[in-house]
Amino acid sequence: MTSPPPGHAPIPEELARRYWEAVAVHGDDPATDMCVHCRRSRCPDWAYAVEQLILADLLDPDA
Repeated sequence: MTSPPPGHAPIPEELARRYWEAVAVHGDDPATDMCVHCRRSRCPDWAYAVEQLILADLLDPDA
């Protein structure tokens, strides 16, 4: 197993799964540009989950 790049923190698989689930559940509706779950623009749950996945090097910020 390789170690993550400097500045990245590994997270347990269960936590990663929960973050991926939050990304899926709190994704934006293209028609309204709002979270499909909580109906808010710039959903903080989605943003936090994405940030944690990026920090764990599980999501490419440029993708």
